[in-house]
Amino acid sequence: MQANNPQEVMPAAVDVDLSRPRSRPRRLTGMERFKSWLSSSGWYLIMIVFALITALPFLWTALMSVRPTSANIFQTGRPPQIIPYPGMIGWGDGLSTARREGEYIVLPNSEEAREGRPVGVWRNFEPAMRERIEGTALEPLAFPATTANYHRVWTDVELPRYFLNSIIVAAGVVFLQLLTSSLAAYPLAKMQFAGRDILFYVILSTLIFPEQLTLIPVYIMAVNYLGFVDTLHGLIIPFGANAFGIFLLRQTYQSIPNELIEAARIDGASEFGIWWRILLPLIRPGLATLAIFSFVGSWNNFLWPLLMLRDTSLYTLPVGLAFLEGAFTGNLRTVAAGIVIATVPIIIVFLMFQRHFIKGLAGAVKG
Repeated sequence: MQANNPQEVMPAAVDVDLSRPRSRPRRLTGMERFKSWLSSSGWYLIMIVFALITALPFLWTALMSVRPTSANIFQTGRPPQIIPYPGMIGWGDGLSTARREGEYIVLPNSEEAREGRPVGVWRNFEPAMRERIEGTALEPLAFPATTANYHRVWTDVELPRYFLNSIIVAAGVVFLQLLTSSLAAYPLAKMQFAGRDILFYVILSTLIFPEQLTLIPVYIMAVNYLGFVDTLHGLIIPFGANAFGIFLLRQTYQSIPNELIEAARIDGASEFGIWWRILLPLIRPGLATLAIFSFVGSWNNFLWPLLMLRDTSLYTLPVGLAFLEGAFTGNLRTVAAGIVIATVPIIIVFLMFQRHFIKGLAGAVKG
């Protein structure tokens, strides 16, 4: 129905005082501007600075490991040499020839190798690279990098054997801890039985005791009764269970709804089947987190292998690096190369499991 009078549908006039000045926005105080900066990008900048400070020792060690002569990148009266460029790069025999002639290339199954010449590939890139940066702003900051220190530490010491021993021990410890912790945490989180909470708190209370406190009784049992001296399994079995791993996976189990487990039991699944087919796939973030902690702890373990091993062929990498420091006394570049070789596997393992690492910690805290 249309209105007969057009004025009835027109909106009423609004009185606006144009002579009244508009209100200006309130100026932020210094603390408010600082909080606004923190909420936007400040925390990222602070975390980047702390990350760089944390990574500085490793970066310094990596730079030192590829230096051809002096191990000190900070020299008096000169800017720090922190930018490497290719120098003497290669692997195998023929390093002295390459230093004298510029290169040495004898590939496997080549005619030179069949004639008895040692296999090796080396080339000196320093003259060509130095011409490119000469006269630029990078010249005082750059130095020729070499792989000779890595080749020396890999061949002059039994580092490949130490490396393999550490991988075997770390893999065994990770497997056992994942197996025992996941099996022990399941009933502590999802089953009802008398004394469950008391048993969990007893296991958790063992975390307050330092490892050195139990070292002597464990060493006596390992030597006198179990025969673990000079064996790799003697480095694996004593660390096959971990109270922290049980706590971590128990918290992860508790984040899984009980209705899922009850439905599986109604369908006739056994407890082992529930653990294997249903729960293990759901707690992969927690397993990945425990795997990282277990691997790092086993890989860096020094005291127990030092006590249990007499045969140098069974040394793990931390014990081998201590021997390396004695073998190359005064040559910090070679020692730095060994440290980098020992650190790289830890970085690789973390990069492999980093997707699940934060999820596993978040699930443990939430549970």
